[in-house]
Amino acid sequence: MEDAVIFWLVVALIVGAVVYRRSGGQADIGTMVRRSIEYGFLLVLVGITGFGVAGVLARVVGEIGPDSSAGTETTALWLTFVIVGGASLAGLMAWIRRRFAKDPDEEGAGGWSFYVAVAELGALTGMIVSSIGTLSWIISGTDFIDYMIAHLIVWSGVWAVHWRLGCRSSRGGTVRRQVYLLLGAAAGTIGLAISASFVVGHLLNWAYDGSMPGYIPDYGFGPDEASWDSAVYGARDATPAMLTFGAVWFWYWWRNARGSGHSVERHAFVLVGGVLGGLGAAVVAGSGLLFTVLLWFLADQDGTSATEHFDTAPVFLTVCIVGLTVWRYHRSELPENELRSEVERTYDHLASWVGLVAATAGVAVFLGAVVLHQIMPNPHDWDLPLGEAMSGVITFLAVGGTVWWRNWSRIEGHADEPAELGSPVRRVYLMTVFGSTALIVLGSLLVMVYVVVFGLLERDLSADQLAWFRIPLALVGSTAGVTVYHGRVLREGLQSMPPPAEQAESVHVTLVAASGGEWTRELIEQAGVEVRLRLRTDIGDFVPPSVEDLSGAVRAAGSDELLVTVSGDGTFEVVPLTKG
Repeated sequence: MEDAVIFWLVVALIVGAVVYRRSGGQADIGTMVRRSIEYGFLLVLVGITGFGVAGVLARVVGEIGPDSSAGTETTALWLTFVIVGGASLAGLMAWIRRRFAKDPDEEGAGGWSFYVAVAELGALTGMIVSSIGTLSWIISGTDFIDYMIAHLIVWSGVWAVHWRLGCRSSRGGTVRRQVYLLLGAAAGTIGLAISASFVVGHLLNWAYDGSMPGYIPDYGFGPDEASWDSAVYGARDATPAMLTFGAVWFWYWWRNARGSGHSVERHAFVLVGGVLGGLGAAVVAGSGLLFTVLLWFLADQDGTSATEHFDTAPVFLTVCIVGLTVWRYHRSELPENELRSEVERTYDHLASWVGLVAATAGVAVFLGAVVLHQIMPNPHDWDLPLGEAMSGVITFLAVGGTVWWRNWSRIEGHADEPAELGSPVRRVYLMTVFGSTALIVLGSLLVMVYVVVFGLLERDLSADQLAWFRIPLALVGSTAGVTVYHGRVLREGLQSMPPPAEQAESVHVTLVAASGGEWTRELIEQAGVEVRLRLRTDIGDFVPPSVEDLSGAVRAAGSDELLVTVSGDGTFEVVPLTKG
């Protein structure tokens, strides 16, 4: 515990130094350190008191239930936590409340927001673990564990208190930042996807066993008996986690983060976590499934039956189904504009990158394991069956090439647009691909030259050393073409760039309203603008404006920077701005 406190104090000091430098020396380092210490101790006291109350409550629940997990020594420890931690917590809370009453800016400080988020997400972790344990007792019939129920009650209360604290409004806006909602949503999404995979996997395992008699596969989804009863039991055991993470996902994403407005953090969550994560899982699983099928036809099975050979198919199919579901849903969450937006460009380039990596790996395997394996000396008796190598090559090229071609064709379809050529996403993608592949080529050449020079100096340049050349040569052959092609695309794009005056500029809108939500999302989609939302605190009841009228007014303003103020009755004013 002490090490954790010291660690977070060091982190707070580093963050404070960064903020101080960015603020031009205007930030009060003393105040920041004081807040870090106060809120750090508050977090520790909340944890100590919470564990103490949960331990005492577990003793009570254990006396009621069939068994108790606490002895006299443990009970004394929990009571000590409650007495000392609870009294200290009450005193520190009273101190902080008085400070908030004297200085309203305290509640809007980043330190308080960070504390609320850490305490809320920490309590959420306790809720998830204890909820799964409690639901397992109810649904799956596992042993009664008293401290699971106790911790569920305690951490649910702690979470509810900090959720309400995060919903409070301050001068700087809502205490809870959007990024903290997205962290909870990420935990729910990952947990829901994994637990749902186990449920689907058990059902597919049962279906496979029923259709492929003679062998019962066992790949870790459950007991070594893929009967209907075992499938039901396995799915039932995974249901508590699926229900728990489903509730977390619904509350943090669907109920709150989804309608909190578009931002860089939200786009990163949807694109990197959802779209790219789901697509990557589906591509890997689809590749594994295709590779398994090709092996059956191209490689010698040595007497292995079809049932044994395809016993991993349910695993690949499960991951593919869940990955495609995650990808498809998050793809639908990307805003659709009349004009091609940076979000769409980012999606296309990320998907293109996934396919390009897989296709390049296929070319490398073909050159190294098929072509060079037959041409170069083989003193080490490397025996790689041609069927296995070709199965991998066809898999990588078919899956990766399809994904890359589909998305790269869409990218190149807009290559004649000035906004596309000047897009930072396109430049980062091309520079990353060109630079990384060029480094691979350079590194491979360095390795080969070093081996030759070393062998000449040692007078021991034998076939053993030359045999290893197939690896760097395969890397050079697979990436050299990628380097040349993307370098040419990058050079042509730079040459085709119009003068700065001719480049299309995006419209930035500072939106001042009492609340955001679905109507701000529709405004971004219809008007094709970037919105920065600022919440008004002087309005009680709020009626959202007509999105169609507001979009028309924004487009008619003819300025690349606008200020839009929305009144409580839904009327609005659009003010063109310029740099002063």
